Amino acid sequence: MLSILIAAAIGAGIGSAVGVDLQSLPWGITCGIAGYVITQIIISLILRKKINAVQAGIQAEMNADRERINRQLTTFQQRQPGNMNGLKQLADRLQGEVSRKLLAATDRFKVFYPWSPMLYKQINAMKMQLYFQVKDYEEVDRLLPKSMLLDPLSLSIKLVRMYKNEDAELDKFYNKKCTKFKNDQGAFIACVYAWIKLKQQNTQAAVSALQAARKLSDHPVLVENLDKLLNDKKKDFSNAGFGEQWYALGLEEFKPKAVRRRNNGPMY
Repeated sequence: MLSILIAAAIGAGIGSAVGVDLQSLPWGITCGIAGYVITQIIISLILRKKINAVQAGIQAEMNADRERINRQLTTFQQRQPGNMNGLKQLADRLQGEVSRKLLAATDRFKVFYPWSPMLYKQINAMKMQLYFQVKDYEEVDRLLPKSMLLDPLSLSIKLVRMYKNEDAELDKFYNKKCTKFKNDQGAFIACVYAWIKLKQQNTQAAVSALQAARKLSDHPVLVENLDKLLNDKKKDFSNAGFGEQWYALGLEEFKPKAVRRRNNGPMY
């Protein structure tokens, strides 16, 4: 907003000065518009450079944290092989620490909000996802209306919260915002919606969503789930094939399969 006001003020000043100097209103208007556009471009370039610098710093911290987490998880696996529950608890705790650290880091963008109103909504979307990771759903619900929801993860979180809150607008939101994605992205969000509709005992809506998504994607999980529903095997419907992307939504918990030990008979 500040960039628009400053550019408008400069453009108006240039236009007035040129108009008076040349005693020509058309030239004054032309130069005023040119001044406005050039000022906007210059401010945008400066802002982009500064914002990118902040993003690069946060990304570097994230990469360092990711490497640290991987080292700690690897060490845990080496010391306690087979302890999947302990490994998951450690991973959740470390991820929670990183998420809270990133939440604090987003404050670095506040200085740019008066200059770029869209950035405010973009950062809110990032914060909303981080709060979702640490299961602070009250903050998630508070931020969702103030967030720019453009990617399948943000939209899927919105669907999950609408489902949990029994929001009657869920179907309308999905049809309006979530059906435009193709390939893997379209397959994922369609399968999330289908899972929700099955829980709501609306198999036909789940089938319709998967059939529409199938026209834009041949993802194996989508294809398999659609086949199961068409063959009246809705109990076998599963989004586990999406891996962590699915389990991050908190609708189901990852359950590692028990490894069966072979019994080769007594040893003498």
